[in-house]
Amino acid sequence: MVSQGAGALLKQLVSEGVSPWLSTQDPGDFDAGARYPTLGGHFHNALAPAGSSVAQLRRACDVLLPVYEISKGAVGQVSVPVPPRRAHDVKAMGEAARAVHRAVDRPNALVRIPMTPAGPRVLSDCLAEGIGVHASMVFSDERYAEVLDGYLDGLERSLSCGRPLGAAPMVASFPVGLLDVAVDARLDELSVGPRHEVRGAAGLAVARTMYRLREERLSGDWWRVLRANGAPQPRLLWGTGADGGVGALVGWNTALALSVDTLEAAARKPELTGDTLLNADGEAACALRALERLGVPARQVAAALETEELTRLQHGWGVRTGSGLAASPGTGYSSAPAAEPT
Repeated sequence: MVSQGAGALLKQLVSEGVSPWLSTQDPGDFDAGARYPTLGGHFHNALAPAGSSVAQLRRACDVLLPVYEISKGAVGQVSVPVPPRRAHDVKAMGEAARAVHRAVDRPNALVRIPMTPAGPRVLSDCLAEGIGVHASMVFSDERYAEVLDGYLDGLERSLSCGRPLGAAPMVASFPVGLLDVAVDARLDELSVGPRHEVRGAAGLAVARTMYRLREERLSGDWWRVLRANGAPQPRLLWGTGADGGVGALVGWNTALALSVDTLEAAARKPELTGDTLLNADGEAACALRALERLGVPARQVAAALETEELTRLQHGWGVRTGSGLAASPGTGYSSAPAAEPT
């Protein structure tokens, strides 16, 4: 259950253009959220953890389907994980994403695809076929630029086939907290003091850079054509660190992945102070240059982190496949209860 203070914070976030996503690591907690007012009553989107059964995924989608329909697909989405065993193989990941989409069989289900170098192409192919996508594990603005290219390419191909563009939304997530932890670990190795201004600054700087990049890419004439034909605006989804950081990641048409515990902790802190992302790319560039001067380029850390997190994710699936909830017969969809980065 969500406290009154946490509920008030959720309303504040929504008024600032931030869509809260329920994030859980345990399929049982996820299912409980769908059965009680946590999902639908407080959170209008959800990140399904690995290991969730097809029945649990469908139940969550059904709870949020009225919200999805009323908002015309802007909210009410459920991110469903795709087995990441062959995440560098465009064909294999595409087939896995289609299998998951068929198994869940709900319009508000987004297939969650890790953004390896192959990820943007898989994303584009799915969108072209009318399948909504959650592009996960986007650790750099460079990778996000590829995601946006894939998004526009997929919509263009979908439009040329006569498909309704609103049927395939896209959200891209950046685990802000994970990047901050990785950068601070590099700073520790270089004996950079705990009070140095670059500490804890990398994640927000990259988030601001991504936000600006999205603004630039969606200002062209071709995007206006796609938008006029029903294309949904791509949303940026931030994953916060263990200590929260909710108030630092506020901007229009963004989202926050929050566990109930993180939400409750954030509700006990001072209120939000408004938009922190718009027109802040100059400050972000300064922070990233300061890191480079210290020998910690954020893009280099992001590349290493992408490899590390994918390995961890694949290992979790490999170890636990067969120990979790059974796959639906004939779907080709299997899952394992391993936690995932956003």
